Amino acid sequence: MPETPVDVYFDYRSPFAYVAAEVLPGFAEGNGLALRWRPVDIMQLSNYAKGLPYSEVKRRYVPMDGARIAEFHGVPIRHPKPHPVPSATALRLAVVAGEAPGFSKLHRALFRAAWRDQRDLGAREVLVECIREADGPADAWLAAAEAPEASEGLSASTAAAEAAGVFGVPSMLLDGELFWGIDSLPVLEWRLGHPRRRR
Repeated sequence: MPETPVDVYFDYRSPFAYVAAEVLPGFAEGNGLALRWRPVDIMQLSNYAKGLPYSEVKRRYVPMDGARIAEFHGVPIRHPKPHPVPSATALRLAVVAGEAPGFSKLHRALFRAAWRDQRDLGAREVLVECIREADGPADAWLAAAEAPEASEGLSASTAAAEAAGVFGVPSMLLDGELFWGIDSLPVLEWRLGHPRRRR
């Protein structure tokens, strides 16, 4: 049977998107899903930006919850340095390399560099190592990521996400229905066995 496509919206800034990158491949394999990773600059999402800056209570809660969800899923996590994660170049790199055979390796390497290994995702040498880990052409991909077309591609991807109703990451889109957060996976799995009624 053909796999069911699911769009997964992410930003390397998010600890929750990091956990999703670790958990979703196994979830997808077990549920016959084909993951389509969609980079999003969450700072450009209008609904997200309106919620900034966080209140003091939420500012304390979010990293605690991210660490707790990672622990629940058995995913190692450390507070990134620097924080917030400088994700702009990495996101443009995802635009450039998103269709390449090694993208899944690159995607996981970028998240792990920031959220597991506390490395600076804005540093060229870190990006080069992540690309090489995925057997990609570092110079060519980074040059393309620094070109205006990559920025335009990221803006277009972010706009398409917002048009689909995305307001935060990770978000999964299945047949036009949005599921927000890694904790929504049980509901997504349930939905696969209970098709949505069209109203």
